[in-house]
Amino acid sequence: MTYKIIQIGHDRLNQYYSIPISFEIHSIYNVIEINNRIELIEQSIEKPYIKDYDEIEREPIADGSTVFLVLNENDLPIGGAIVSMIPDCTLVDFRIAPAYRRAGIGRILFEHVVQWCRQQEQTINGMNIETQNNNVSACRFYAAMGAKLISIDRHAYENDERVKDEIRFNWFINFLCQ
Repeated sequence: MTYKIIQIGHDRLNQYYSIPISFEIHSIYNVIEINNRIELIEQSIEKPYIKDYDEIEREPIADGSTVFLVLNENDLPIGGAIVSMIPDCTLVDFRIAPAYRRAGIGRILFEHVVQWCRQQEQTINGMNIETQNNNVSACRFYAAMGAKLISIDRHAYENDERVKDEIRFNWFINFLCQ
């Protein structure tokens, strides 16, 4: 298989957004704090449901600080990442086409994103990543890729009726420790 990761401009975002980001939620992480330690306890939910970030996400900032990367297989977009460089390196969006999930494609793209961030001219200590307590697969993936959970915000989405019950998890990949 031939994979190629390319940087695209805003004029080709339709290619990026052709990669679905929806997934089925079967469980969530409950956050337990014990002796100043955070524990994530996975809990099955009664009624699985589909979450589609494209239905609730806003368009990325078009200010020159945002980079759009697409992973293609034989010119077919199968993965993508949006990275913002202001004020730090932040993974804003990460998606793998459903047929390619759990096949190592995410690892290929993620490692490319990390290398891309490290190669930037500015001094970057690491990469920030945001996800939610109902995206258990993403949390497991980021932890497996070496990200550390650095903070939890129980109120991050309280003003958005669509996601008000979700808890934001902030992860960090420390480039200085790798």
